[in-house]
Amino acid sequence: MVIKEGTEVIVSTVDAMKSVPLALALLVVNCAFLAFAAYVLGQVSSNAAERNKNQMELISSLATNCYPVSREKQQ
Repeated sequence: MVIKEGTEVIVSTVDAMKSVPLALALLVVNCAFLAFAAYVLGQVSSNAAERNKNQMELISSLATNCYPVSREKQQ
């Protein structure tokens, strides 16, 4: 029922915009832009997560390698 109503809304919107092709083109371009922006933000988020993971691994290895050395010097 919800899907049927949704498709009716979409069909009626497209039918109404057939008389104004510029508005339909603008709608299509805006939807494409939103899809592109979502893709780019997903890639940025993925890269940031990978960078943070690598930084934490580096910090952990530095901490484990440096801490025993400084502790041995104190004794």
